Amino acid sequence: MTRIVAANRVIDADGDEMKPGVVELEGKYVSSVYPLFGERPFTEWLGGTINIKRSADGRFQAYKDGEVIIDNQ
Repeated sequence: MTRIVAANRVIDADGDEMKPGVVELEGKYVSSVYPLFGERPFTEWLGGTINIKRSADGRFQAYKDGEVIIDNQ
């Protein structure tokens, strides 16, 4: 199951910023990141800032307030 979260700002691993932005997660890894245009069904609003960082295995993870965001399933 994919978890879809949105925030006021999403900053990717290169430092590029989206205002507002959406992050799709599969488990503990990011599967997609894109700007938020209008209301999107099944999207959880987290607010604040989500930072995307590369993990030790080379895959991307999303962080909110210093904690990894994971898929709830």
